[in-house]
Amino acid sequence: MKDELKLEFPRAKDYISVARLATAFVASLKDLDMDTIEDLRLMITEACNLCYFLECEDKIQLKIKIEDQGFYFGISSLDQEKIKEEDHLQMSEAIIQSLADGVKYEKDQMVIYKDISG
Repeated sequence: MKDELKLEFPRAKDYISVARLATAFVASLKDLDMDTIEDLRLMITEACNLCYFLECEDKIQLKIKIEDQGFYFGISSLDQEKIKEEDHLQMSEAIIQSLADGVKYEKDQMVIYKDISG
């Protein structure tokens, strides 16, 4: 299974829960345990919080790529250099890094990988 979803919503705190809900739903399609689903939700919340606090654009774009072995999440407008300037942003990035199996920055977005193969 290789599917990709794209979600765009206003850069407002109230809409971050939409990203959390979409992530939980997609994770439930893979019959993941609750701890893994919560880890995914927390990673996406922290990534969306980074977009919110950086005030990069008016909208947050989340891309979710579903593969047999894992998930790729792309979050728009995240510049690693800007994140390094603020302690509270570095904390969000550290949370993401601790829960993910890979984090990289490419083309002005953060890409998070989570392996679900067990």
